[in-house]
Amino acid sequence: MMLALGRSLPRFGKAMPAGEWRRDLASEPGMQVVTGRTILVAGLGGIGQQVSLRAKALGMEVLATRNSSREGPTYVDYVGLPHELPELVKRADVVVNSLPLTGATKGLFDATLFADFKEGAYFINVGRGGTVDTDALHEALTSGRLAGAGLDVTDPEPLPPDHPLWQLPNVIITPHISARGFDRASLRFVIVENLRRYMAGETLLNEVEPARGY
Repeated sequence: MMLALGRSLPRFGKAMPAGEWRRDLASEPGMQVVTGRTILVAGLGGIGQQVSLRAKALGMEVLATRNSSREGPTYVDYVGLPHELPELVKRADVVVNSLPLTGATKGLFDATLFADFKEGAYFINVGRGGTVDTDALHEALTSGRLAGAGLDVTDPEPLPPDHPLWQLPNVIITPHISARGFDRASLRFVIVENLRRYMAGETLLNEVEPARGY
């Protein structure tokens, strides 16, 4: 989604049914490369770490937040705590939300936080729709604060067919399918490995802590 938005692919895609050769769309808001840009990953869990790894391979500066500590993998340049999010979004050209939905994260991305975003930044949500105030997101997009958004999750979900987000030329919306296409061989490995660990009394992979909500 980040690469597609940076190359204006949603705009070109919407011109295709009419057979329009729209070179002018390359300047709305303008083609961008990701190398040398800064990405902020909110939620440095399993998904966040994989996003960070790929962003670093593309030559980006990688910032992140996590709830548990400031520790992170070597490919993350800075790991902040949740209270640092308003300051970190000011530095980011791309913000990726991979947060779980908890009492602390519900509606976290609201009008106040979007106002702190770097002007012209992109917002990607592959976490949970309920972490975002949808009206505030729409306002940030139409006002020009955000250059675009990629949303695999929304609030409400599914997004009603008459919702104005569908009509914005700088938005990609997919129906909560980011996990599709997962390598089944890897899934089998996790199942078999967890059975082995369970029998050996070892810590399981991908444990969920109900008290924390994820």
